[in-house]
Amino acid sequence: MVHRWRVVRGPSGAFTLVELLVVVGVLALLVGLLFPALNSIRRSQKVKRTEAAIETISSAIEAYRNDYGLYPPCELVEGLNRGNRSLVTCLNAREGRSWPYLPSGFLDSEGNIRDEVGDPALLRDEWERPFVYFDTSAMRDGTAHDYEGNPAVRPARGPTGFYNFGRFQLWSFGPNGRNDGGRGLHTEGADDIANFVRED
Repeated sequence: MVHRWRVVRGPSGAFTLVELLVVVGVLALLVGLLFPALNSIRRSQKVKRTEAAIETISSAIEAYRNDYGLYPPCELVEGLNRGNRSLVTCLNAREGRSWPYLPSGFLDSEGNIRDEVGDPALLRDEWERPFVYFDTSAMRDGTAHDYEGNPAVRPARGPTGFYNFGRFQLWSFGPNGRNDGGRGLHTEGADDIANFVRED
């Protein structure tokens, strides 16, 4: 026995205004509930991709040190640390036996570090903001990082000294776009993503 279902409508066969308003209201409610969830997922994916980029760049920096015996030095000009620019220059060096230091996803067709946002090229996070980079030589009081004209970014320092002293510091300002001094997602109000963990 086959059952046939019929939708019973008004005499004209069209939906009434009330029915349309109910449908629109339900759709608006669903969109309102899903939009924050989608934003949260998108933010989480960007954080994970930025963490992966920091790991990849950190491996490239270590490979450079294996080739040359030192970490890519930060260019210091008039008290400003242009670390990201210097990092790009060093990782583009073709003389090293480990070159290319970064995988193809970071490189253009000629094998140079790709930056679709600016010139000179910089290594950028998922929010298209340059990573902060300090090598040990730049980890001293008074050193500032030239971050798009803002000299207020300084090497991250803890209660006992600079973090990763003897190596390097690499971090992203994270989703909020504010420099929290490398303080990570576990710190209230801070969301920097770094290659070190702050203890304060």
